[in-house]
Amino acid sequence: AYNFVPGIMGMIFIMICAMMTSVSIVSEKETGTMNLLLVSPVRPRTIILGKLVPYFLLSCIILILMLLLSYTVLGIPFSFSVIHVIWVTILYVVLALALGLLISTIASTQVSALLVSGVMFMIPVVLLSGMIFPVENMPLALQWFSCIIPARWYISAMRVLMIQQLPIGYVLTEVLVLSGMALAVLVLAVKKFNAKK
Repeated sequence: AYNFVPGIMGMIFIMICAMMTSVSIVSEKETGTMNLLLVSPVRPRTIILGKLVPYFLLSCIILILMLLLSYTVLGIPFSFSVIHVIWVTILYVVLALALGLLISTIASTQVSALLVSGVMFMIPVVLLSGMIFPVENMPLALQWFSCIIPARWYISAMRVLMIQQLPIGYVLTEVLVLSGMALAVLVLAVKKFNAKK
C-alpha cells in the first residue's frame, strides 16, 4: 500500500485532468460548438475556465476520497503533512489541466487526442515515473528522460510527504520543478489556444 498509493494518485490525476480535459475540448471543436462559443460575447478565458473547473473539482473530490481510504483502509499513518500533500496535489492537478489544454490545441479529433495523451502520459507515467520501477535502477538515458515526466516528481514528493512524513522542505526540488512545468505549459497552452481561436 505504501508504494501503491502515491503511484496511483499520480496516474489518476493525469487521466482525469489531462486526458479527459483534452478529449472534452476537442469534442467541442469536432461538433462545432467551440466556434459558436468563441464568437459569443463570453471571453475565451472564461470558456476555457468553464471547461477546466469541473475536472479540477472532480480531482479535489477524488483526492479527498483517496486520502480517506489511504489513512483508514490502507493504514498509512496520518500526520499533519497532509496539508502539504493537498497543496502539492493541487499544483500537480493544475499542471495536468494545462497539459490537457495544450493537447486540445494540437489534436483535431478525439481519437488523436486520446492517442497523443496516451502516448505522452499513460505509458511514461506507468513505466518511467517510478510508479512500478525505481528510477534509480533505470539506464542513465531513461533516468534523464524521466525528468520531463511530471508524475516522476509528484510521486517522489508524495512518497516523502505521505510515507516518510517529512516536512515540505524535503520536497522543495520537486515542488519547484512542478511549479516551473505548470507555468511553462500553461503559458504555452494559452498562447496556442489564442492563436488557434
